[in-house]
Amino acid sequence: MSLRSKLLLVFVALAFVPLLAVSALSYLTGTRAVAALLRGRAAERAERIAHRVEYTLDEQQRRLVALAGAESLAGFVRAAGAVPSGAGAANGARPPFPETARAHLVAFFESHGGHTESVTCFDAARRPLFRLFGAGGEVKLQTDNLMVDARPDARVWGGDAPVPPGWRSPIEESPAYGSSLLITAAVPGDGPATGTAGALVLELRLNALIKNADESEAPLTAGEARARHAVVALDNDSGVVAYHTNPGLWHQSSVASMPYFEAVAKRMQAGESGNADYVTTDGDRWLASFRQVREPRLSLAVAEDYTAASAGVRRAALWGLALASAAGLAGLALVWAFTGRAARDLARVTLGAKAVASGDFNRRVETDGMGPETRELAENFNRMSDRLRAHITTTSETRQFESFTRLSAMLSHDLKNAIAGLALLVSNMEKRGHREEFRADAIESLRQAADKLRRLAARLTEPVKSLSGEYRREARPTDLVAVIRRVLAANVEPHAPLYELEARLPDRLVATVEPDRVENVIENLVINAVEAMGAAGGKLTVEAGEMEDGLVYFSVSDTGIGMDETFLQTRLYRPFATTKTKGIGLGLYTCREVVEAHGGRLDVESRRGVGTRFRVVLPSRLFTSGDPRHRAQKGKVAVQTGEPRP
Repeated sequence: MSLRSKLLLVFVALAFVPLLAVSALSYLTGTRAVAALLRGRAAERAERIAHRVEYTLDEQQRRLVALAGAESLAGFVRAAGAVPSGAGAANGARPPFPETARAHLVAFFESHGGHTESVTCFDAARRPLFRLFGAGGEVKLQTDNLMVDARPDARVWGGDAPVPPGWRSPIEESPAYGSSLLITAAVPGDGPATGTAGALVLELRLNALIKNADESEAPLTAGEARARHAVVALDNDSGVVAYHTNPGLWHQSSVASMPYFEAVAKRMQAGESGNADYVTTDGDRWLASFRQVREPRLSLAVAEDYTAASAGVRRAALWGLALASAAGLAGLALVWAFTGRAARDLARVTLGAKAVASGDFNRRVETDGMGPETRELAENFNRMSDRLRAHITTTSETRQFESFTRLSAMLSHDLKNAIAGLALLVSNMEKRGHREEFRADAIESLRQAADKLRRLAARLTEPVKSLSGEYRREARPTDLVAVIRRVLAANVEPHAPLYELEARLPDRLVATVEPDRVENVIENLVINAVEAMGAAGGKLTVEAGEMEDGLVYFSVSDTGIGMDETFLQTRLYRPFATTKTKGIGLGLYTCREVVEAHGGRLDVESRRGVGTRFRVVLPSRLFTSGDPRHRAQKGKVAVQTGEPRP
């Protein structure tokens, strides 16, 4: 596949396809946001309407019970109930209707006249005494020739049982005005022994009650008015539509009049509350949220027209998709035109690169007629070939300079550690210089530092020896414990509040080594451990002891950041490789060279996030080439699965 084709594929993959994906994602995000908004609004509206219906029913029932207990009305009912059956108002047997009771009844009716159909009173013999209803905008009281369909709840005649605060009957269907609900309140007798003197029956029009609750919602904003919504109330027992925003569906079977609503209606009739979607016969999708009304068995749903509400989002998404497609096609055309010339220029550069690779270092790429992009590439290639020729001619000088740089880096590393010790000593002198015993120790430390610097200066005069690693020329029996304690006193103990030090050392441990070089090894390992733990602090463990076959060892463990397996295997002992922000990366390399020159080995165990343990194994007597037990071994790297062993 040519470069031109690859660039076109890259453009399609990284520009055209993502552009289309963003358009599709915007559409999905927009439609989901609209759906979430509509569901939330429908659920909130259904909850408020159901709450208003329940509150109105509770308030009507409470006021009806209070009205039935009013003495002016109760006295009339008790007196009228005492008239024998057959006696009527014509012979004057029934007592006159009290004006106070009439005023209470009219005030009760007018307070909720919008959904109150009538109030009917019955005596203890269940005979209708009067009926209050609205006609022509007025409230009328009828006391004779009563033709009453509403009957009190049978529970009102419960004998001497405690009288509850009213009863609600199941929803009934009236041929005149549709779904209705009866609330019955007991009229008490003149004493506990007389029981119930009669009953008041309030007849409510459910459609008017729910309509009032729906219309009491706050007006829709201009944006909300564009989205249609519907309110549906069902009788859970019969499935009849008690109320619908469309009056043409009142008092009809929900299955027959709204077959698309059947699944939601079944859940509502089963007493569930929740959310559901449905699709009308004209293909519009609606999002419904339904709730149950506490007594009677009535369920109420509010539905939002998702199709109408999301129409704007769909139009915007289609426009975005069209624009994205047009922009992508235009970009493809431009890429096709621009890549043709670039491909030809790159072919010329490729031929020049092949010639240089075959050994023709004098080959140059002609830049005449090239575009600005590939011309810069060709010029850089020509400069690279010029520098390559110059580099080849100076290879021997560069190698000599690298040897000198390597020596300087090794000596600089040791010099850095010596300077760090002197700096720490100066810092402590400022704090503890007034103490006699400290001044004595400081003088000894200065003497040792001066000796170390003199030895470093002497090594500069013998660069061959310094680079070859012949450090065992001055080896002698040395007490490693004394050296270790001296290093810890200079580099760790001044930081005692920050680092916890645990030293498991014998009284004396002799190895045949060059003291200064081994001290540098110990100092390097201790400083590395302290730097690995950093400002967070941690625990430093130093251990030493004897091994079999005339060997001794000492180890330095920390609880620092640790190292992973890849670093241990590929970079740990590599010169000039370091993870520190300061330093040149020769510490561990030099340590291993020194240890192996003495016939020993340097092992390491580490785990990322747990810590690191270095162990140095040395011969207790001078290493010779004829002693196989003490032959130098390559440092082994062990990546431990648990914490480093102490």
